Amino acid sequence: MLEDKRVLYGLILGGLILALLSVLIDPIRGHDIYMAPVQIIGVIVGLVVFAAGVYLAFMRKPAV
Repeated sequence: MLEDKRVLYGLILGGLILALLSVLIDPIRGHDIYMAPVQIIGVIVGLVVFAAGVYLAFMRKPAV
């Protein structure tokens, strides 16, 4: 399953969207920026998923 690049690109895009949405949800709604605990968790999870996708897509050597 991880050999399919679409899954890995989905991880990259999903993690990036989650992290950005967690940071930008308050300005989108018209409020001042206030990082609630749920938003901080969203940023952390999004960045971890993004980093895992980048690692698996571009840095990991395929098994022989």
